[in-house]
Amino acid sequence: MYSIDPIKDDFLFLQYDGRHWPSAANAWLIKDPDGLILIDTGLNSEACFGGLTARIEEIGHRISDIHTILLTHGHTDHIAGINAILEYTQPRIYLSRSCIAEATDQATQERNILPPEVRAIVPALRSYDVLDNFRQTCGEWQLDAGDLLPIEDGEVLQFGRYRLEAIKTPGHNVGLMVFREPSLKLMLTTDLFRSSGPGSRLPWYSTNSGGVSRYLESLDRIKEVDITVAYPSHGAPIEDYHAARELTRAVILDRDRKIQHQLKSGAKRCAELDAVLFSDRLMEHCPWFSSVTHAHLCRLQTEGTVRQTGDLFVLT
Repeated sequence: MYSIDPIKDDFLFLQYDGRHWPSAANAWLIKDPDGLILIDTGLNSEACFGGLTARIEEIGHRISDIHTILLTHGHTDHIAGINAILEYTQPRIYLSRSCIAEATDQATQERNILPPEVRAIVPALRSYDVLDNFRQTCGEWQLDAGDLLPIEDGEVLQFGRYRLEAIKTPGHNVGLMVFREPSLKLMLTTDLFRSSGPGSRLPWYSTNSGGVSRYLESLDRIKEVDITVAYPSHGAPIEDYHAARELTRAVILDRDRKIQHQLKSGAKRCAELDAVLFSDRLMEHCPWFSSVTHAHLCRLQTEGTVRQTGDLFVLT
């Protein structure tokens, strides 16, 4: 379920071995004199919690030793596992301030993942229950805003021997944080980069999570950071940080180009353009990827290269 990849003796990367949705986010453990700091909690499932428990016991600790949890953002594959953990311990819980509404209010999460504007132009999604999908695949979750400690852009969290510098990078999520550890020249890139395994479906974004332009701005923001290795939330460590950033940027821009090329042959609906960008298998299991297509169409309309007539999109 999870494999341990030591970054240092007291800083551990826990890679989740799932390759398809639902796939729990990877996690990290930092040891300090008081016990453990856990970064992201995965799914609320017996298998995921059992795997996490086994790895923690393997290093001589218990779930109850977790005194602090850092959530990188509010998506269910990162936060749902917290409910099982809270049965054993009452940790401090940190989360980007901009993510608190989404993490604590399921209706906000639904709007961010599948905006009403997407439902309006994709008939198959008009009555689709995305929250039920998340409950079935990721498990139930419940967080109270009063129990969360908000993180601001630029804040530094001292966890054991390590300083995690929070950098807000909206796009995939309205409050997504990546975390730089300068002494190790590493970054926890969470869901920002395309990576291996289930991370190969990324980047994902919607208009309500930041959209295409803000995603590209976030990638630009971290361009000059002195980093050697990136640790994503899905897939294996990334040895070439700058190549991964450029690849992610290229994937996003290529989606723009593919949509425009397809529209040269005439007006298209969002679902027809989904088929150009994503596989049938992906759309079957994760139909909210229509939100990505919609985000590009909104960007192209803002630029004046595409216009919408009803549920059809055409080149101007």
